[in-house]
Amino acid sequence: MSTEELTAEAPPTRVCRNCFVEINASSASCPYCGARQFRYRPILGWRGFLVCLAAVAVAVFVTRIVVDAANSGLRYLPYRSSDLVALVPSGYSDELLAGPHGTAVAGFVNSSQADDSEVIQASTPAGGTPHSRADALANNLRNTPGVALGLTYTIALPGGEPGSTTEILYTQSGADYAVFEFDACGQSVGVTVTLSANSVGLLDELSDVLPQSALPICDGPDFSNRDRADTSVPLRSSS
Repeated sequence: MSTEELTAEAPPTRVCRNCFVEINASSASCPYCGARQFRYRPILGWRGFLVCLAAVAVAVFVTRIVVDAANSGLRYLPYRSSDLVALVPSGYSDELLAGPHGTAVAGFVNSSQADDSEVIQASTPAGGTPHSRADALANNLRNTPGVALGLTYTIALPGGEPGSTTEILYTQSGADYAVFEFDACGQSVGVTVTLSANSVGLLDELSDVLPQSALPICDGPDFSNRDRADTSVPLRSSS
């Protein structure tokens, strides 16, 4: 009967970093001098650190936006005349504007900051498409001294058709402006909402709320020849 010799492989070794004695390669420390054999390494490394830093920066930025929005203090009050409905920031005063028959206009300004304002104008006939009216306004602004014309956007207000509203941005005399052109009342009434503010942040906040709230009363006296003293004649909706 033959027997096989069993040979065990010697474990791999390495030289101690401190005393240079040959030791088991898997040893975390030298059994002779006690020196640690592996360097400490950061868990994330420098790439992981940059990723975490970027994530923290984004979180701080988003939190700042949420906190600023919550603390902006803007409140809106309903406005209604015989021809227009709108929302107006609390603290704005009515400038009591008036237009000729066929044009309804309302203007409001911040009592403590004259650069903050809201002007709504609705006219019949509409006078072209929202895009053509915006182009005419842009051409006029280009020739106005002290105006820095910004971008023009085609947008859709809530409840509106895609591309049904044109927005123009510009600055003048240190104030930022946004003008919105759209149609209402079956495209028979052209609406222009002009907002201004002393900062881009405030203008953005106003632009998120005010244009979509400004609508003409389609059967109002400025847009109809009906006698509005006759209360038996119902008003049509502004849609």
